This record gives sequence, C-alpha cells and structure tokens, in this order.
Amino acid sequence: MEALAAVGLASNVLQFIECGYKVVGMAKELYESGHEATRSNAEAAFVAQEMRELSLKLVKDLPTADLTDEEEALCRLAQQCSLLSNKLLLLLDSLKTKKPRRKIEIIRTVLRNMRKRNERDQLQASLDNCRRQLNTHICYMSRSDIVTKLEIAIRSTRRSQQDILYLRDHVQKLQQKSTIDSASMASFFRDLQEVVETPLRQNAILHSIRYPRMHDRFDNVEPAHRKTFQWLLEGPADQPSDEQQAHPEAENDTGGFSGHQHTAKRDEAKYRKHREFVDWLQKGVDPPLADNAGRNNAFSIPNKGSIFHIAGKPGAGKSTLMKFLCENETTIEYLKTWAGEKRLICAKAFFWRLGEEEQKNLAGLRNCLLQQILTVAPELIPIAFPSAWGSEYRDLVSYIPTGTAFDQLLKGSRVFEKCKMIFFIDGLDEYKGSPIELIRKIIGWTVGNSADLKICLSSREWNEFEVGFKGCPRFRIQEWTRDDIQIFVMDNFEDIGDLSTSISKDELDNAANAIVDKAEGVFLWVRVVLAAIEQGVLNGDDFQDLQRKISAFPAELRDLYQHLFDSIPEYDRHKAFEALSFAGYTVPQYGSLLQYKFLGDLAKDPDFAINMSMQPLSEEELRRVSKNTGRQINGRCKGFLEIFSPKREYHKGDEHVRLMHSTAAGFLWEKDVQDTVESYLGDVDNFERLCHSFLALAKSLDTDDFYCAVSPGQRDYSSKEGSAFYYGLGRIFWNYSSGYGRWKGPTSHSRLPPMGGFRAFLKSVDRVAALRYDERETRRLAVPLDASVVFRILPEVKIAQGYKVNILPSQIIMTLAAQHLLVEYFDRDGLCDLRTVTANPEAAKHIIRAVLSGVSSSLDGWRSSRMLEMLFEAGISPKTPVEIPCNDGSTIPNQLWSWVFARLVFAESSWERRQWREQHNDPEDYDPGEGGQYKLIELFLRYGAGEDLGLMFGPCFEVIGANRLIVLVRVCESDGIPIEIFGLGGICVDYQLEIAQYARAKGGVLNFRDILAYCFPRDFHHLYEILDGKSPTSPVNDDADDMLVIFPTENRFFEGDSPPDTSANYIFDGKRVPWGCKQCLAHSEKCFRDFEAKFEDERSGRPYIPLKHPPVHDDDDDDDDLLLSTF
Repeated sequence: MEALAAVGLASNVLQFIECGYKVVGMAKELYESGHEATRSNAEAAFVAQEMRELSLKLVKDLPTADLTDEEEALCRLAQQCSLLSNKLLLLLDSLKTKKPRRKIEIIRTVLRNMRKRNERDQLQASLDNCRRQLNTHICYMSRSDIVTKLEIAIRSTRRSQQDILYLRDHVQKLQQKSTIDSASMASFFRDLQEVVETPLRQNAILHSIRYPRMHDRFDNVEPAHRKTFQWLLEGPADQPSDEQQAHPEAENDTGGFSGHQHTAKRDEAKYRKHREFVDWLQKGVDPPLADNAGRNNAFSIPNKGSIFHIAGKPGAGKSTLMKFLCENETTIEYLKTWAGEKRLICAKAFFWRLGEEEQKNLAGLRNCLLQQILTVAPELIPIAFPSAWGSEYRDLVSYIPTGTAFDQLLKGSRVFEKCKMIFFIDGLDEYKGSPIELIRKIIGWTVGNSADLKICLSSREWNEFEVGFKGCPRFRIQEWTRDDIQIFVMDNFEDIGDLSTSISKDELDNAANAIVDKAEGVFLWVRVVLAAIEQGVLNGDDFQDLQRKISAFPAELRDLYQHLFDSIPEYDRHKAFEALSFAGYTVPQYGSLLQYKFLGDLAKDPDFAINMSMQPLSEEELRRVSKNTGRQINGRCKGFLEIFSPKREYHKGDEHVRLMHSTAAGFLWEKDVQDTVESYLGDVDNFERLCHSFLALAKSLDTDDFYCAVSPGQRDYSSKEGSAFYYGLGRIFWNYSSGYGRWKGPTSHSRLPPMGGFRAFLKSVDRVAALRYDERETRRLAVPLDASVVFRILPEVKIAQGYKVNILPSQIIMTLAAQHLLVEYFDRDGLCDLRTVTANPEAAKHIIRAVLSGVSSSLDGWRSSRMLEMLFEAGISPKTPVEIPCNDGSTIPNQLWSWVFARLVFAESSWERRQWREQHNDPEDYDPGEGGQYKLIELFLRYGAGEDLGLMFGPCFEVIGANRLIVLVRVCESDGIPIEIFGLGGICVDYQLEIAQYARAKGGVLNFRDILAYCFPRDFHHLYEILDGKSPTSPVNDDADDMLVIFPTENRFFEGDSPPDTSANYIFDGKRVPWGCKQCLAHSEKCFRDFEAKFEDERSGRPYIPLKHPPVHDDDDDDDDLLLSTF
C-alpha cells in the first residue's frame, strides 16, 4: 500500500508540475504577444465563427416550405452547428484578457482558462463532430444534385451517349488545334460554342416537330406472320424456269390469276410482280420529258415511276405488308443499290382514322416524315428552317411552323446532292380530308425529284386513288396473297389439330383449302374464321360442324361483321355489349384488360370501386384475373375485341384490349348497331364506367410501371413523359371537361356528367395517390406533367409550346383540374379552395400555368371565363406574371393580361374564334354565346387589367416582285415600346387594311381605347366606363357583338408558299427582314404615298381603294372619325 501511495503521490506531483508548466507558458504567451487570447483559443474562435456563418447561410438558402428529407436533415445539422458555435464563441470570449499588459489580469485569465478547459474541449469536440457530419451530408447532397442535374440535362437535350461522345471528341480536336496556334483562342471559343450549341439547336427543332403518337399506328400493326410476304422481296418459293421467264404468257388486266388458273402460271406472274417491285426499289427513274415537267395535278404525274401504289380490300393486310417492308433488311439492301454513293433516308407514316388529329391530317403526315428525315440528316435543318436556325437557341419554341418547311425541303436544290429518300405512307384512305388534295400533294413532292425520291403508298381501292395514281407501278394485294394465307391457315391448324382428336389431318387440310378459297385475299376475314373454328374445336365440333361454320361465314367484311354481331348468344349479349360499348368509347386509347374485368363488378354494384379495398392484388392474382377476363372477352365478343400485350406493362402479365380493325369500329358506330346495343344496356354512362374502372385499376396495382414510369405504348416522347396513372387520369379529366362525347361510339353521350359522382371519384383517387406515392417516399419529388400553351389554331393543327409542370404528387389532381378547366372542382361545393392554394406563391404559379394551358386553346369558352374569374376572386391579379419555359430552361415573363390580349388581337379567322363550339358534339350545351371575347375583356378590366397596352405599326416592308406593301404589327405598352409576347411576337399584314390606315392617322400607334372602339363599335362605351371607374361591378353585356377579326388570314404575310390552312411561318419579331422582302421606312406617310403612287401607275391610273372593315368609332377624336368615314 505504501508503494502504491508513493506512486500516486509521484503522479500527482508530475501533474502539478505539468499544469504549472502550462500555466507559466500560457501566461508568458499572453504577456509577450499582447493579445487578448491565446493562439489556440484564437484559432478555435476563428473556426467557430466560420462554422456559425456557414450554418446560418445554409439555413437561409433552404426553402421555407416543402423541404425534402435530406434538406430537413441538413437544416437540423446546420442549426446544431450554429448553436455549438455560439456557445463556444461565448466561452472563448469570457476567456479573453481585458488588459493584456497587466500581470495580475493575465494570471486571472490563465486561471479562468484552466478552470474552463474541459468545457471548452467538449464544445470543440462536439462542434468538430457536427462539422464532419455536416460536411458528409453536404457532399452527399452535392453528388445527388450533380447526378440529378446531369439527368435533367441529358433529358432536356435528349442526347444519346454516342452524341455526347461526339461532342467530347470535337471539343478535344478544337483544343488540340488551339494549342498549335494560341493566337486563335477567340476563334477557338467561337468554334467550341458552335460545336456544343449545334446539336442542342438541332434537337430543339426536332423536338418542336414531333408529336407524341407519331408512330402509334405503326407500332400497333400486327407484324407479318412468318414466311408471309417474303415472296415480294425474295421471289415465290416455286420460281419459274429461265425459259418461262423469257417467254411469259399474257396475263389478264389485273396482272393476277384466280385460284382456278394453273399454279405454274400463277407462280410465273407472281415472280414477275416480285421482279417489278424489286426493280422499282433498286433502279433509278428517268427524269420526265420536258413537255411533261410542268404538269402537276391529281390525274397527271410527270414521272410515274417514282410512286409505287399498293391497293387492296379492307383487311387484306396492306398495313402489315407496309410494316414488313419498312422493317425488312432486304428492302434496305435493295434501296442502297439505288442510292449508290448517296446516303439513304427512309421515312414512314401510317394514317389512322381512329387516332388523334395529327394521325389523320396533312400536317401530321408532313411532321412525321420531316422529323425522321432531319433526325437522320440534321445538316438539312437549316434548309428546312432557315429562320429558326438563325434564331438564338433560347428563342426556339415548340411551335416552330412546319407548314412549308417540308415542301421547301423537297424543293431545295442542295437537299438531294448527298442523299436519296424513300417514303412509306400507309392508309391513304384513312386521311381526314379530300383524297384529291392528298394525291396532289404527294405527286407534287416528286416533281423535280424523281431521280432521288421514291414513295411507296397503300390504300383501299377508291376511285380517287385508282385514277390519281393511274400509270404508276402497282398491284392489288389480295390477288397475290393466296399462298401467304395458306401458310397462315396451315400454321394455325397445326395448333388447332393438337386440340382435337376427332378431326384428322386430311380433314383439316380440306378445311384449310376451303378457307383460303373463300377468303379472297382478306387476312382479317381469315383471322375471324380461325378464331371461330378454334372455339368450335374446343367445344368438340367434328369436321362436318367446321364445314358448316366455314360455309356460314359471309365473304364480304361488312356482312361478316353483321354475322358475328348477330351470332352473339342472347345470354351473353348484355356483357358482350358492355365490353363493345366501352371499347368504342375509349378509342383511340386502349383499356387495360383489368378494367374490363371491373365492368362486371360495377354492373352489380355501382359503388364497387369506391368501396374497394386499397390492398393491391398479388402478381399471381393479377395473372389469374387477367387470364379469366381474356377468355370471357374472346368467348363473348366473337372476335370484335382482341387482347394484346403493350410495350410497357402496368404489371407482370398485363394485357390490353383493342378493336380488331378500324372497319370494325365503323360497323359498331352504325346507328342500327348502336340502337341494338342501347336496347340491352339502356342509358349506360360510359364516362362513369371509365372513372370507376380506372379507380379499381389504381387500387389493384402498386407497381412502379403504373405510378412512376412512362405510360404504356409510349416511346420516350418528351410530351408524354410520366406515369400511366396520371396520364390516364388526365384523359378522364379531358373527357369530363369536353363533355366526353368526342369519341363517338356505341351509347356514348355528349351531355355533361353529374359532378356528384365525379366528386366522389376524385376523393377516392386522391386517397389512392396519397397512399401509393407515400409508400414510395416520392411525396416530395417533382412530377413532370404535360402542359402546352396554344398560340395558333388551324383546321388541321394547333401550334403550341409544350413544357413540363413539375409538381408534387399531392398536387396532381389539383393541377390536372386547373389544366382542364374543371371549374366544378374549385367552386364553393368543390374539393379545392383556390384562395388557400393561391396563398402559397409556388402553388399559385403552378395553378396559373396550368390554367393558361387550358385557356389558351379555348379563349372564348365558358370554362375559360369562369376559371379566370375564380382565379381573380381568389386574389390573382390579371397583371400577374406568367412564365412559360423556353428550350434552354429560361423563361420569358409575360403578364397574364398581356398574353390574353395578344392572343385575342392576333386571332386570325372566325374559324379560330368559334373553334371551341365546333369541337363539341352538342353546341347547345357548350356554346359560349355571342360576344365571348367581349365578355373576356370585360372580365379582365373589372379586375384591374388596365389600359396600358396597345398596338404598334411599323416598320414597313415591300415584297420583292409583287405589288405588295406589308407592315409589322406588335403589341406595345401605352408609350409605344414593343412588348415581347411569348409565342405571339408580331405579324406582318397588308398596309391597305383599314386598321393599318387607322393607325396611320394615329401616328403608327393605337392605344387600348382605340382598339376597343375599333373591335366593338357598338359596345365600347361600357368598357370605357369600367376603365374610368364608373361601373366597375356592372354586369356583363350579354348582347355584345363578337370581336372583329382584326387581321384576317388572307391579309397576313407568310414566308414561303403558304395557303391559309397551313402552319407556315407568320411570326416576326422586328429583328430581321422577312424573306423575299426589303425594308422601307418606318410607318411613314412618304412610304405609303410612294407605294400608292406606284400602285396607281401600274393599275393605269385607277385609284387605290383600302381594304375595309365595318365603321370605326372614336369619341375622343372627331377628326379621326371624319377621316375614317371616308373609307
């Protein structure tokens, strides 16, 4: 014990000596340095100060609401660091010496330091630990942020890995070049910018001409059965001998032989047809004779060899053959022989009568072909879009006009210097428009390009196509597909034979020959018959039963449909008609097979989906239910509906349902067929069934494919990104807001559905979304929803800027409701209070953008006016900024009022004014009445829009080679300064227009009151009173006239050859001179008088007469009234 005590004493003595040494050292340091604190304390204070400032900055930079989990953790760490830093700084401040040169003060300071040493060390250790955690968290978030931004950048530019490597290689080459000649560094950076920006500019333009369902029809066409159609490219299996080829026997008019003719002769003729088509693919076409070169109408083709026409009956396999040709490598090899040293460009377009507008009009055809051409050969983009190519990248928008770009590209002298093109265009008979117009267009594309452009077409045997393409190489598909049908039938009979023990192989061969003989080349007929035979074999039919069934089937397709329809058993009719009615209603979309399963449940209990459990079905259960439902549809619907697997599944084993053929849809939509269906179903509400079957589907599924991924059947189209859940929900909202009668089908209605049931659906689907997204921890992640702002509406196409609205999953329904102008969702009895939403600036911005997206396509619709009024009632000002994203991610801010004003003023035709009414099947329910534009302006003025907008006229341009003077018109502020209105810019119009003359008398600028007086000559006084504050709450004038079309289409200037129904370039920003024009003076008297004098001289002294509108009134200027009355 004494030894241990001695050791303890020695240890204490050593500690005392060490402590004393430290005290003396610290005191010496303070005295000699003259500082208030020791060096270690000063360093600790510096670190604590830096940590406090960093922590405060981190907390300040984070958003105040809607933080992610990572941001919340970072905020907590920063606050902890700040707290520890403050404590340490206070402690260190108390350890400073007040009088560094006084020894007694230094001793006191040293003693305080020794006494507080442990507390200081603990604070320093805690702060250091917190600092390390903060650093780790920031590094993690930085990496995540970088990855996210890279993903966004890659998505935004849509560049593949190969393209990125291409950019990197070019930058490296430029860097190597710059090291050789350092004096050219400025040039190097210009080259670098061009190398990097060129692909981005190309991508922006390509993105602008692509529409989401461009290749839907092609993707959904069934691929050719194995070994069918191969004869066309490779020759028939039994090819004729050389002697037979050298001495072919004459064939009949059609070039084909019936089934009763000798097989050898048929094979010989088939071989010649094969050689004709292969020669057409491989060989060039001689240019037309000089006297024929200028002919171009629907019945005279300058060079008939450049077009190959495949005609055929409905259901004969034309689309399948065209898909086979497009995808077959042998086709490409033959065409490469024709192309030689030039690059081969192949483009395809498949019309679809049941699809969306772009899938059946001329604008969609041109865009589809143009997008494929420019994707393969992006160096042609400057030729097709010279104006857009010369614009700043940020100014490129999704509404780049393409009306003349395609025609201009084909007319370009440099286009075919290094390439040859072939177009495969299927389904000309499904074009929505005049067949003669389409024929004329297609023939016009080949004029002057016959050596470098081939077009392979398919259509039904309509007189227009028979006459229009007369003399072109052609064949009728049904005359040459007997062997193909034989292969198809025999392959199917092999499977059917395995199901039956009562039918021999010889009997099946006889049945196959009977089917082939009766089919007359129509594959669709064969498919229907085979499905019935297979069902009969499963039911135990013998050979005689099969013979009777084959004989009973009518040979004509329409009669076949009627036969199938009538053959639906009475006990199956109600459920079969439910499925057919639903399929007809959802065209062109495809319903999930599970939705058809839920139709039966909903028929038993209308509230089945509402009361259904949120528990999702297991994969095994999903497969079982899908299999049973598929069997029921196949058994009840007699082939009208077919089951197919989509490219992307909602869940494993998922399948969809579609009508067997477009001709089947036409049959089901016939009035007598609809009457029969309605007699069984009564007043069935297909919209309600769509909603509730979708709700049941959403409750049944809990997969990323359904809730988070690209919707089924979609490619990586930028405008359709997002999950099947909110894409399907968006279609339901569209159906509701538009009266859900656009897709006419059996028992579809055009009346507005009741809001009560729809409100219950919304509540339920909102709960499903909250649960599913919460489970995925995506409740705080941004969701990209489709949006677009329409700038121009034509009979064929809407021109719009597409963009993404990034929202939280909890905002999906609210945003969709605003986008589709569901005023019922936001009214007093609705589910959402706009006043609460607009109190949050970020949420208000999303709502305003979504509303603008809906309003822009239907300005004078009652939903637009009411939705805007509700926004204003919730506190949103008409002058609130609206930011529409550009391609580079930047935005061009405009006031809501200035954008709407420009859209109204620049509307170019009465057709555009009334498009909202014309889009609906029941104008009585949806007609906004007369004066829709007047009411909209009155609404904005009542809520404080003001009169600080006007129109500025000038400068003027003379069209070279034409007696035409045009003037640029732009929206401006009240002081005449032009305003950049996103997507609307300025327009060039004939200076003879009355409003241009009106502006001429006003010095080139019309103020807001001038415009009101011009547009509403009978009713402008009421609007003046609102501006003067005399009647700010007065009711709308229900008898107001429609707003005048100020700038009619026929008086606008379009760049290039531009009929009024195209989307040719017509927007000008004043920064350049329009093509084919030379700039005159500003909007000046000298310019006008010089031109009028020239005009009178060329018209042999006849006086100039301005283009008139109805009289204009302006109470503020009697002299102007006198001047205008002379018009």
